[in-house]
Amino acid sequence: MKTLKIELAIAGAALFALGAFMATRPQEAEAVQTSGLTQFTQADYAAFNRNFEMDGATCKVGLERDRICFGGSPVEGILMPGMTLPADVPMVGAEFRVILFTELKSESLRTVRFGRSLALVEPQSRYVQDVLDLSAPTFEKARKTAVN
Repeated sequence: MKTLKIELAIAGAALFALGAFMATRPQEAEAVQTSGLTQFTQADYAAFNRNFEMDGATCKVGLERDRICFGGSPVEGILMPGMTLPADVPMVGAEFRVILFTELKSESLRTVRFGRSLALVEPQSRYVQDVLDLSAPTFEKARKTAVN
């Protein structure tokens, strides 16, 4: 009977500690985890390497650590926020390694890579929410403006 009382006391103390932790936990932590971003950030831009050597050639944009060099794409010339992707343009998601390096985006958007550009696209409507030109010299120049 004495061990049962000790076990109940330990369980009670553990429940009290859990309750105290839940009551004092910062609420902002939950908000950051549940709300996804709908635009690219400077951290997204900074996650990629520019002008590095790979196999004896200069790679304009890529992930040097993973030995990934991005080539160009004809879609980059027409890609703008606010547009709807044409039906003949395949909407293949960005490679897992690319997504891993970028900040968490809204679950309703898909990160798609077209050559040296990233786009946040709403999959059902094919609406382009945001575009980031990874080959631009600065983050400010990498952000394309919306079409009217």
